[in-house]
Amino acid sequence: MTAPVLTLRLTTPRLVLDVPTDDDIPDVLEACQDVETQRWVPLPSPYTRESAEFFVRSYCPHGLASRRYTVWALHARGGGRLLGALEVRKDERAGSASLGCWSGPWARGQGYMREALGAVARYALNPDGLGFDRLNWEYVPGNESSRRLAEAAGFGFGDGMRTVVSLHGETREARVGRLGRDDVRG
Repeated sequence: MTAPVLTLRLTTPRLVLDVPTDDDIPDVLEACQDVETQRWVPLPSPYTRESAEFFVRSYCPHGLASRRYTVWALHARGGGRLLGALEVRKDERAGSASLGCWSGPWARGQGYMREALGAVARYALNPDGLGFDRLNWEYVPGNESSRRLAEAAGFGFGDGMRTVVSLHGETREARVGRLGRDDVRG
């Protein structure tokens, strides 16, 4: 069986999702220095320009080359600054992947990430897309915006599944939601 061809560019009514570019580096830097982003996303601290350059020039291309993960940059269809980033990463379990994201503070509360998450989830679960059977979403209790975002896309947290994650050198319990092909909303 051949690995599915990765579609790097996805579109929604308001967004273009594509690979991050050097033009995104200043916005990656600003978003990843944001207090709320730093609070909930396992990022280097302090987050420097070199960190942003590494993310765009090394981390994202490596994911595509290794076929282990894909990172999309979110932009408005009309252009403008980076709104956020969304990643799909293969899990150890065959047919399963996990998603993660962050939004720039200037883009929060406008539904951009919800729209992007719906598009990426549909593509990731489509047999003609990435072909996963199941997607997972982890959030640390207290990050209710992450839970609400996942639930809006159809992720269910009802089975009480939990895991342990490392966040800024601290071991934290995280809740795990699942999404199957027939569950995608948004």
